[in-house]
Formats: sequence, C-alpha cells, structure tokens
Amino acid sequence: MLDPISRALLSRIFVLLCISLALYRLPNVIYASNPVESEATPLPDSPNNPSEKNTPRPLRVQSIFSHGFFDDNPSFLTKNGVPVIEVIDQAPTLLPNFIPEFSTIKNGRFITHLDGGYTVVWTVDPVLQTRIGKYIQNHRVPYGFFVAENPRNGRLLAFWGSHYRKFDGSLLLRATYPAASLFKIITATDALSQHKITPNTRIHFHGCLYCIGPAFWHNDRRRDRLDLTVSEALGRSINVVFAKIALRYLSPNDLRDTAMRYGFNRPIRSDIPIDQSHADIPEDLNGFAFCSAGFGDVGISPIHAAAIAGALSNDGVMMNPHLIEQIIGKNGEILFQDAPEYLFAVTTPTISKAMIKMMQSTVVHGTGHKAFFRWRFNPRLRHILVAGKTGTLTGKNPAGHYVWFIGTASNHNPNIAVAALTIDQGIWTIKGPDIASKGMYTFFNEKHSDKVHG
Repeated sequence: MLDPISRALLSRIFVLLCISLALYRLPNVIYASNPVESEATPLPDSPNNPSEKNTPRPLRVQSIFSHGFFDDNPSFLTKNGVPVIEVIDQAPTLLPNFIPEFSTIKNGRFITHLDGGYTVVWTVDPVLQTRIGKYIQNHRVPYGFFVAENPRNGRLLAFWGSHYRKFDGSLLLRATYPAASLFKIITATDALSQHKITPNTRIHFHGCLYCIGPAFWHNDRRRDRLDLTVSEALGRSINVVFAKIALRYLSPNDLRDTAMRYGFNRPIRSDIPIDQSHADIPEDLNGFAFCSAGFGDVGISPIHAAAIAGALSNDGVMMNPHLIEQIIGKNGEILFQDAPEYLFAVTTPTISKAMIKMMQSTVVHGTGHKAFFRWRFNPRLRHILVAGKTGTLTGKNPAGHYVWFIGTASNHNPNIAVAALTIDQGIWTIKGPDIASKGMYTFFNEKHSDKVHG
C-alpha cells in the first residue's frame, strides 16, 4: 500500500498526463469546428476571348475532413479489413478495388458501413438508380451504361453499368469506349470559338447524308447541291459537314487544344479512379478530317461524357464528378461533407449556350428524335428543354456496336446531365437514347432525394 506522499505524486502525474492529452487533441478539434477554406484552381481563360465578363469565378471549396477524428489517424478506411477509401489531403478517394453496389438505403440515401463505425453516404439517388437499373436489366442489353450528374455541383445521381443483367460499376471507369460522333461537339466548339462559323452557317456538300471520305469532303460547286446549317448538321450528325468545317477552318493543333479543354489527354480530378480519356488528332489532312467527324482514335469514359454534357449546361464549367457526399463517424458526427468544386472551363458561357441550343435539334428532329418523341405529349415534360448528342460506331473493347447519347435537361430547377451507352451485336431492344430518355423521365416525374439534397 502506497504512503500519502507517493499517492499525491501519482495523482499529480495523472493530472499532468490528462492536460497533455487534451492539449494534443485541441488543434484537431479546432480544425474540425472551423474548417479552412481554400481557393479552387482558377479557371483558365478562353483562348479566344480571355476577357469575357461572364466567365464564372472559382468557388471557395471547403472540407471538414479531419484526421484527428479517426482512431490512430488512419490513411485508409476499411471494409471487412480491406482498404476501400484512401484519405489524401483531407479528401477521401475510392480505391480501384472498391466500387459500391448501392444496396443499403437509410433515410432515403444509399449508405455503406465501414470498419470502425464509419458510414459513407453516397450522392447516388436510390429512385433513379433503381428504376434505370431495372429498365436496362429487363431489356437484357449486353452492355448498358447510365451516368447522371447534377451539373451545378458534380454530384453523380446515377451510376449504372452492367454486363447483361449483372451490375458492374467498374465498367464506367474505363475510357476504352470510342467517342464516335460525340467528338463533333469538340469540332463545333473549336470553330465557334474562332468565330469561323455560327450555328446558322450553311455548309454545302454532295453525296449522302452519312457519307464520309475524301471524295465527299472536297469542295465541288457543281456537285455540292445539298446544304444544311451547322445546327441542323449537329442534330442529324452529318459526317461530311464536320469534316469540311475542320478542313476549311481548323488545324490539328487547334483541335488538340480544344479537346484538352474538354478533358481529353488530361486527368479529371474525382473521388473515383476514372481512366484518362484520350484523343489522338492526326496531322495528315485525311486523318484529321475523319477524326473531326467522329471517326478517330478517341476514347472516353461514361463519367467523362456526362461531365461534358454537364459543363455545357453549366456555362461551360466542368465540376468535379464525385460519389461521396458525407462520411459520418461512429458517434454520428460528420467528418466529411462534399462541396462544389470547379475543375476547368471547357469553353465560354456564350459558346456553351450556343452549343446547348444547337444540341436541342438532336431531340427535336435529329438522331435522338424517336427516343424523346412522346415528351411533347406529356404535360409534365413538354416544357422541359432537352439538348443532346448521339454517337454511333463499331468498337472492339468490348466488341460490338456502340450507341451513345449525352445531354442535359432542365426546367431551370432542377436540371440533370446524362451519358447513356449501349453496346450490342446488332440485336437491338433499346439504345443509348432510350436509356437517356427513361432516366430523364424518371428524374422529372419521380420524387427523388436530389431535389432536397442537391
């Protein structure tokens, strides 16, 4: 038994240890209570109009993620002992081996429980995800993809990828899918940016509407008896018109720069490991013309494709596409809350508005007309503005016939940007535009959580 002097000494040592521990934890508590704000990366100026007054300014992006809240300050969060989320610079990032299946719903939100009592709340909307998944599965599409995002904040509202009837979200991360005629958006943007064309510029050509090759894109006043405006050509995806625009007004370097501004050949920051999309623009004129019309070596991921549509509907600004909305601690405290984050400006607000108006022709009388025809008879949908671009091409990875639709729909509030893709071997039940139409229909007709949380 200790004497009184020893007991007093141990008591003082214990008090000093408690005070030291409290002082050690104090900076983390202060940081979590008062998150530090940091400037997002400044938007690059438009190469052709750097002083445009309407270019949006960067948002202040804030994170309240604090290592101090986690036991032992881990660099990873785990599920069943396996690391699934890495903590980098106060931001959580999914590891490539972990793609959530979105199966557990709590309070109208998809969640995932992790080791240590942590809970991840996902941005994906349960109603939209479930309805579009059943729609694709019921039609037994060999490969069916649908990505939807809120273009104002980059939250991914739907995240569906499947091989036949089996969900596989990792398919959405790949950039092996040919962009096809989606690349006409890049060509049109480049020519508009240089003031070489307007949406109403008429391009004369000969041959059939979907012919492509040197015999058709060389000017011939005697034979060029067909003509369309650039807006009509974009809606109907007329190949020779965009080959002619490229050969007449653009250069490979111009197109490379515009493609990079759209996110090709550069990483896209996200909390999911997206493959980098690529665009190989040839120097030779024939290869350059083919590429400009959508027949080049251009690969894109569905997530990037949705982000492009979102950028055009967001005054030309691409937001950070992300899946993690919140991370909640074991005691219910919010350890991380997402915030809108600018990535870069793909073009100016003026040109983005012009592109959206041109893309509306796709669903009015263009290649997406059939999928959206019934919208005009629905009182809830007839006033919603839908703009889109289709793309069709045969690809090899995986092998099949690719049919894209990317676009945006808005009744001012809310609005949505989507990318839909089907890969088939020629036995069609539904195509990309059908999936996009179904997803947009669900978004505007069903009560879903993003209208509250978005």
